[in-house]
Amino acid sequence: MKFAHLALFSLLAALPAYNLAGTPEDVARQWCANCHTVDGNSSSPLFPRLAGQQAGYIVEQLQALKNHSRSDESAHDYMWGIASALDDKTIAGIADYFSRQKPLPNPAAVDHQLAARGEQLFHNGNTDKGTPPCMACHGLSGEGSESGPRLAGQHALYVERQLHVFETTQRPSAVAMQAIVKSLDSKDIQALAAYIQSLH
Repeated sequence: MKFAHLALFSLLAALPAYNLAGTPEDVARQWCANCHTVDGNSSSPLFPRLAGQQAGYIVEQLQALKNHSRSDESAHDYMWGIASALDDKTIAGIADYFSRQKPLPNPAAVDHQLAARGEQLFHNGNTDKGTPPCMACHGLSGEGSESGPRLAGQHALYVERQLHVFETTQRPSAVAMQAIVKSLDSKDIQALAAYIQSLH
């Protein structure tokens, strides 16, 4: 697994040397699919699921990766190289392509007790700790809204990692999340991640 990880990193690091020719859909299907799969339903928790994600959110993230303002470890290792090789038209086209893919249920196993706790937090928040309900921004079923990206079916481990990233300044555009995550303890984060993975 370690060697596969290194081989993938080497491939991604070399991408700027390549001419990513073709339409944005060609780029999505030939390059992005290496990690996110052709239909955007990534099977690895290293890589977020993109199927059905709002196009505007994907554009925002690709631009942040391109200008290096998103600097978490995964962003640096996997995305800085390829994002730097994308122009604005290609970014918009990739975002449109993945937004039109059908999100599939995440088949990974879920701890149902943990997910039940996460469901309470997702829908009701925790007034004692000042945690707002996640559905207020991310939709009743995690489908996303104008104020928050789609979360339904996202890998639990990916969600956990990103919530911990929000505790830092490595994703500066997520100001609201930086404040909210301070009200969550590690069990809250695990519970929310489990519930989010179970959504479809």
